[in-house]
Amino acid sequence: MNGRPSRRGFLLGAAALALPIRVRAEAAFAPSAATLARPAAPIRDANGLQMRDGDGSPRQIDEFAGKIVVLSLWGPWCLPCRREMPSLARLADRLDPGRAVVLPLAFDWRGAAGVRRFYRETAITNLPILVGEGDNLKAVLGIENLPTTVLLNATGQMIARVEGEAHWDDDATLDWISGLG
Repeated sequence: MNGRPSRRGFLLGAAALALPIRVRAEAAFAPSAATLARPAAPIRDANGLQMRDGDGSPRQIDEFAGKIVVLSLWGPWCLPCRREMPSLARLADRLDPGRAVVLPLAFDWRGAAGVRRFYRETAITNLPILVGEGDNLKAVLGIENLPTTVLLNATGQMIARVEGEAHWDDDATLDWISGLG
């Protein structure tokens, strides 16, 4: 993963952008994140993850020290990512902001502009714009596939992961995340 899509990724992304996104089912039929969650093995330190916000300023995981971080690794061109993002936005509203935070880290060749467009199209207003670099993601967390969501403990250690599309704002997932701190 080098930040640019493969031919297959480009074609899938183009197809996803052509689809109507106003469907409200989103990830409602996806399994609960609580049932898909697996312990991280090996446990990795996410503090070396490089991110830039919507203004292009560097951001660090340690800015969220002391909180559980639900770090969603996604791309606006990725259809399963697009379906699950509204449930992550609703999860963010349900979490105690003093204890946990949702950080969607996007991987898109269009940068922050692609994320802004997706947020505008889906009326997501409560999530930050964060953009990462694929090679750094692979080096730090060993992850190449999107969507993947990792949960980080209060010191930035990856303690759990959910691979693939999941439903994030159900009670079971909220209870699971709340019990991690």
